[in-house]
Amino acid sequence: MKRKVTIFFVLFFSFLFFPLSKNQAQTVTPSPKITITPLANNNNGFEILVDLLKIVFGNDQENNSTTNNNSNNNSIYPSIITPSITIKISDFPDIRVTPDIRVTPDINGLVYYPQCKGPYDKYPLPNGGTLCEAGCGPTTVAMILASYVDKKINPPLVVEEYRKKGYYLGPIGSSYSHARNILKSYNLKIAPIFDDNRKRTIDQIMTEFGEIVRNYQKSGWTFFALADFCDPRPCKRNPKSTCTCGHYFWIIKIDESLNIWAYDPDYDVELPKPINHKVRYPFPKIRVLSAVKK
Repeated sequence: MKRKVTIFFVLFFSFLFFPLSKNQAQTVTPSPKITITPLANNNNGFEILVDLLKIVFGNDQENNSTTNNNSNNNSIYPSIITPSITIKISDFPDIRVTPDIRVTPDINGLVYYPQCKGPYDKYPLPNGGTLCEAGCGPTTVAMILASYVDKKINPPLVVEEYRKKGYYLGPIGSSYSHARNILKSYNLKIAPIFDDNRKRTIDQIMTEFGEIVRNYQKSGWTFFALADFCDPRPCKRNPKSTCTCGHYFWIIKIDESLNIWAYDPDYDVELPKPINHKVRYPFPKIRVLSAVKK
């Protein structure tokens, strides 16, 4: 009796395992990714059976995911199948792509960046100087783009846009036409209100362009501005030169009381946003004003 039982088990396990040679396994269950390794001789029957079941069920699961047009690949290999990075980080050494929420809070759906007292102060400009010294233009552009296009856009990324396009950006500042070109390149709508470089106080602007400004605001537009924040005077760094404290900033709204609600990259960085530039009247004296909308 014992002999018969022994013969039965030998035949049973022979039937189970001998067909699973490499060639036969691939014929019965095609799977070029799976190679069946011979099992160790010292495993007991139960462990061998468990291993076999694991292999069988493992093959079934893989074949299902493969035959279903790799429907599960995105969850398994997200960084390979669906890469999310479109900008080479190596182009911007030591700079985070994602804004630091502690210094660039998302306020009312808008993103604020300081050109100084933040993480990007010392980022070099293409023609010399740093963001803190002369980067109000790209920092303002970065606020608008981060708010309207993609919150991953920050001042260093915009600086690199100036560099790639060959636009001047250095110790004496930058051109408003170049800033507008970069905004347009992201498919934002730009509508110049005036750009004759003539200085205007806020009451003069609303007297001359008030109806235009109000109509744009009713339609959800904001304003990219270049203004002087002081009368002509000798520059601190070079007394032989004349400075007018030219400065870019983003106007969110001009109300009927002539308050100028703004996201400014340099003034009142520590205050809640938007700040009110009316407290500096008769400044800012605005030289260029363009309406912006996403």
